[in-house]
Formats: sequence, C-alpha cells, structure tokens
Amino acid sequence: MKSTVIISLFSVFLFTGCETLQTPQQRKQAEARQLAAQRHSEEQVYRVKGQVDSIEMENARLMQEIQGLRNDVSSMNAQIGQLNSKMNALDAKQQREMSNLIKEVEVLLKKSVASRPSSSGSSSNKGPGREHVVESGHTLSAIAQAYGTTVSAIKKANNLKSDSIYVGQKLFIPE
Repeated sequence: MKSTVIISLFSVFLFTGCETLQTPQQRKQAEARQLAAQRHSEEQVYRVKGQVDSIEMENARLMQEIQGLRNDVSSMNAQIGQLNSKMNALDAKQQREMSNLIKEVEVLLKKSVASRPSSSGSSSNKGPGREHVVESGHTLSAIAQAYGTTVSAIKKANNLKSDSIYVGQKLFIPE
C-alpha cells in the first residue's frame, strides 16, 4: 500500500509539471530559451515572407515581359501576313508581265518569219525549212513555237548541244 501511495504521488508530481522542481534561475533560463526560440522563429517567418514578396515581384515582372513578347509576336504575325499578301500580288504581277513579254516575242517572231522569204534548203542540204536570225529576247522555245516546230528539231538541224543562242546567229528552222 505504501508503494501505491508513492507511485500516486509521483504521478501527480509528473502530471503537474516539472516547474515546481525548477529553481527561479532555471525558470529564467527556460524563459530566455523560449524567447530566443520565438525570436528566431519570427526572424525566419520575416525572411521567408521577404523571399515570397521578392518572388511575387519577379513573377509580376516576368508576366509583364511575357505579355509584351506576346504583343510583339502578334504584331510581327500581322506584318508577316501583310508582307505575304504583297509578295503574292507581286508574284501574280510578275507572272502577268512575263506572259505578256512572251506573247510580244512570239508576235515579233511571227512577223519576222512572215516577212522573210522561204529558203529552198538546197544550199544547206538540210531539207525544207527557213532561216531565222536570232534577235534580242528570242529563245529556242519561243522560236520553235513561232515556227510550229520543236526545240529538239531546231537543235538537231543546227547541231546545237545546248539551248544557248546569241543575237545575230542564223538558225535553220526545219519544216
């Protein structure tokens, strides 16, 4: 029974806390440690809060920069669209002008062919055909089309190895 009373007293003593066993100096030291721990915790909270604020400001700056870049990209896309439209218009104009030039050369070739007398072909021994003098802007394909023949037939009749011709060159055009 005595041991039960001692255990009961010990339990009460334990549950009531150890403060009753501490001296005033020990209590002051414990309070000082608690105060220091509290200050340390507060400092850490302020430091973390400062880091969060810094990150939030950097995030806001980056978001503004991203929005500026998006605006730049949008503007550039609009400019690219305008340039593509202009290029398409220029390509179409160039195609029309090229077609008109080809037609003009064909007309000139036909006039040139019509105004020249037909050669008998006996002097060159190449068979029936005509002689054509190359003028500026003439090409083998345009000449062949004007005379109703093919480029390969003109090349063969004149022993040409390439499509290159020059102004003043005389070509035999087979019929």
